[in-house]
Amino acid sequence: MRAILRLIALGLCILALPALAAASAGCGGSGGSDGATRWKEVVTADISGAEPVKKLLGTYTLGDRVRLGWELSGAENPSVMFTLRVVEVTAGTGYGASLSPSDAAFTMSGDEVIVLGPFGPSDYRVYFSQRFPPSEGPGYDVKLTISTTE
Repeated sequence: MRAILRLIALGLCILALPALAAASAGCGGSGGSDGATRWKEVVTADISGAEPVKKLLGTYTLGDRVRLGWELSGAENPSVMFTLRVVEVTAGTGYGASLSPSDAAFTMSGDEVIVLGPFGPSDYRVYFSQRFPPSEGPGYDVKLTISTTE
């Protein structure tokens, strides 16, 4: 059963890669050194890698894009999956992307690890998760920053 779940998770990761690449290509470049996109910090958090976690970081007014930046430390090459999700409070529309250490875009430190959008500015619940089988932990300790466009 565990092997089937791993195969399903791997298949979902493979299916998510093109969407992640498209989101990164479409949004990441305009937030770079050209200064065209102005980002403001929304929230920071420290997440322990001791146990798998899905954390509601809070409800915030977001612009048309949101990005996750982080610094990872702790375990070496854990089998983890990170997910950033935002869910619009009124309509319930959600956006999200996942990333694992096996993905080409993975980095131990960066300001634009995951970028979501464009979407309509509104109030959104912001979720972050780090998933891994408890028997394969620990995961990474994460110092994260969520930012949005001004």
